[in-house]
Amino acid sequence: MRFGTRRGVFFRGCRVFLTFLFSLAALTAFAAAEGEVVAEVRTVDFYPMGARFVFQVKAAPGKNFALTLPGAFSPEDVRFVTRSDVASLRVESLLREEWTPPALALLKSRVEVKDRELKLLQGHKTALEQTKAMIDSPLPKGFDGKSLLLYIEDAQAMRVRIENDLVDLDLEIEKAAKELNVLQGEYVRRSPSGAGNIVRIEGISTTENPLIFEAFTYAAGWRVQYDMNLDSATGDIDAAMRARAWQKTGIDVAGEFSFHTRQPSFAINPPDLRPLAVNLRSQAAPRAKTEQLFSKSLPVNMMMAQAGSVPPPPSPEPMMTATLADVSVKGKGDLKGDGTPEDVALGEFTLKSVPVLVSIPEQSREAWIIASMDSIPAPLLAGGAELAVDGAATGKSAIPEYGMGQTYLPFGMASRLTSKKNRLVGKEGSSWLGKGITEDGYTLEITSGMEAEREVTIKDRIPLSVNDKISVEVTKIDPAPAERDKENKLTWKISVKPGETKKIVVEYTLKYPGDEALEYR
Repeated sequence: MRFGTRRGVFFRGCRVFLTFLFSLAALTAFAAAEGEVVAEVRTVDFYPMGARFVFQVKAAPGKNFALTLPGAFSPEDVRFVTRSDVASLRVESLLREEWTPPALALLKSRVEVKDRELKLLQGHKTALEQTKAMIDSPLPKGFDGKSLLLYIEDAQAMRVRIENDLVDLDLEIEKAAKELNVLQGEYVRRSPSGAGNIVRIEGISTTENPLIFEAFTYAAGWRVQYDMNLDSATGDIDAAMRARAWQKTGIDVAGEFSFHTRQPSFAINPPDLRPLAVNLRSQAAPRAKTEQLFSKSLPVNMMMAQAGSVPPPPSPEPMMTATLADVSVKGKGDLKGDGTPEDVALGEFTLKSVPVLVSIPEQSREAWIIASMDSIPAPLLAGGAELAVDGAATGKSAIPEYGMGQTYLPFGMASRLTSKKNRLVGKEGSSWLGKGITEDGYTLEITSGMEAEREVTIKDRIPLSVNDKISVEVTKIDPAPAERDKENKLTWKISVKPGETKKIVVEYTLKYPGDEALEYR
């Protein structure tokens, strides 16, 4: 870029910077309109999809009061706790004038500054294009030969400078337009729900006490997150519980929140038992497919934990309240009203477990690190978990709701404990009774690269007959398994020393009708 253009851009940049400073100084906090009272947030109860805000209003007894809530709330969900404290109550939804939530004030200022910068650049381009058009217009009359030559030379030099400046300006305009588009997109994304509306509440206070009312919004939610670290030497699981919460009402809130696990119902009908109708199958309606809605098992495959994950600051044990219909936990935090998710610390606790190494060669070459617990002292809320072993991140998992009873929680993979499964060469034939015979089997090899001798739980299986015409006969299992259940799943518990490889041999025979083929599922 040439010096003249750089100088122009420098002065334009100074003007933009001063405009930006002025915009910052002009920012004001959200306040009620003239003649309105201010509703203060007392408490917020978060649900999986939504939140209940409890507000407090100071209004003079016997006089009219008016206040507004953002459009993220609806008139149907506004309720005064003591209905007799308010007379002539009116709640309605209205279109609102432009309003910038406090959390978006700085972003709105950046949008306005960038918009002015783009318009200045576009205005400068228009002026240069007009000057270029004047140069390209017919020559004025009255020049002698020498003056005309000088005029043409000056005009040509100016024309070249203008064309070069226009090229630079186009690049600046393109860049400013892209930046403005990004800022505007972010502003729209973070704008509160129902930003074009307000909920207006009017009435007459009949009490000297502050008025308390609640309002529900669906522009909020939360989910449980855990940070769990397994000490492989002691089996202690240090866990931190947090709420990943968000709310997009446009109101910034701070303080103690209650996080509930059950969604409140606004339409509860009495239970009804319908008659059990029976019909001929040829005339019956098709049976609907059923879906598994809940799973009590933990996923085996885990994604690697995100790098740079920072756990929340330490806090006491979770303050949980359990009722017949709900479980809630309290936590203190600060949530902006622009929908930005924030972590609220809910507490820390320690679980006692026994670290177990489990190898399933058919599924994975590496062994799993499992925390085995006979019981859990208090129920865990369902949620995601960031897992670590001895302080090193190992992956993510999903925690279902646990009560009492045997619990297994996978914490990652033991990369230095490997295994493989090798199938034996099977033999197929037939007997004089017309039955098919298949001799089959496999070997398991477990190799340890760990620094100390460790016990490993190894799991595998042999075929399970689901047809009376098929018989399964085990001819060799060496060494003998510690357990063989009714589904023919085998479990060994074997100690493996550093650098050692242990081998397991399994052989079996299948007998079945000679004119049939076997199918494994």
